[in-house]
Amino acid sequence: MVKCLYLAYNGSMATAKKSKDLSSWIPGWMASEDSGVKSACLHFFTDEASGLKAGEPFEVLTTAMRKKDGSLALKEFRISPLGSHGIDVPAKGDVVPNGSKRAWVGEIFEALAKKGEIDPKFLQEYLATAVLRKVLTGHIIALHYESILRQRQLNNSLKSGIKEKTGKSFANKGESVTRATARIYEDLIGWGESKAAAVIAEAEGVTPTTIHNRLQLARSGGYLDTPGRGSRG
Repeated sequence: MVKCLYLAYNGSMATAKKSKDLSSWIPGWMASEDSGVKSACLHFFTDEASGLKAGEPFEVLTTAMRKKDGSLALKEFRISPLGSHGIDVPAKGDVVPNGSKRAWVGEIFEALAKKGEIDPKFLQEYLATAVLRKVLTGHIIALHYESILRQRQLNNSLKSGIKEKTGKSFANKGESVTRATARIYEDLIGWGESKAAAVIAEAEGVTPTTIHNRLQLARSGGYLDTPGRGSRG
């Protein structure tokens, strides 16, 4: 089953002081299949706020596939003129399910396994860090935190007193929050995100200390490697 939706969360993404708003990093469109084993995102660069510094607006398609060892493989990074994929830029604040593109997405996912893997470090030689972080980190955040972002956006539109908690839906069934955090952390590090712990904290709306504590527990439990000397998360 292919799941398609628009993502355009534009509210604050953290409760910590001096937080960085990651809303501009969230892709404008995303589709996933097999519980996130296959995923595709469209990232729109339409104005300065969305990362466009000069030139004509454009969009970036990223596709990914979860490998048997659990790591996330980047399969495609395609830069195209705005509108090339037939998907409109969503209005700010909208989260609109889009069922009309399932056949289009299905064709991409069907060929995904045949595509080679792209090393994100290779892209660093050709693209600005800001663009890569918006696209690659944005893909991972949308993949893992879509339901939380959706609920948070809904809460922002509701009156105080009737809001629902965003929960821990980023954890798989039977998976602890600590293990889930470690898994998402490894995805981000693998795709070149140098501040993975801070990004996770922003996405969840918790303090960086909370995430660092989980990662320490994960390392103590033996399911997350200890970083080298001088490393920062």
